[in-house]
Amino acid sequence: MFGTLSATLIKCQDFEAMRAFYQDRLRLATVKSGDGWIVLDTGSGRELVLGGDTGGDTIAIAFTGAELEPAREALRDAGPTEIEQHSTMHRFFVKDPDGNTVLIID
Repeated sequence: MFGTLSATLIKCQDFEAMRAFYQDRLRLATVKSGDGWIVLDTGSGRELVLGGDTGGDTIAIAFTGAELEPAREALRDAGPTEIEQHSTMHRFFVKDPDGNTVLIID
């Protein structure tokens, strides 16, 4: 229902410095990129997204491959956002008990 934990997203104060550190210094390969964001392969089948939409927080995690309606219903008491389209996917946000952003993506 919730899919698998597949990505970590980091909001960037200095996108170019962050990109250079993770891409050039840590040698993470680029999966895809756009204006102000980049998806990097962590080498473990997971992705690191720099400059992506974190729901306003500095760091967020993302579960992908979810069944959105049942997942959202199961998390209703945690106050999930409405399901929205983003790029070629659909998603919603919810906060964990410590206030961290969790994205649930189809």
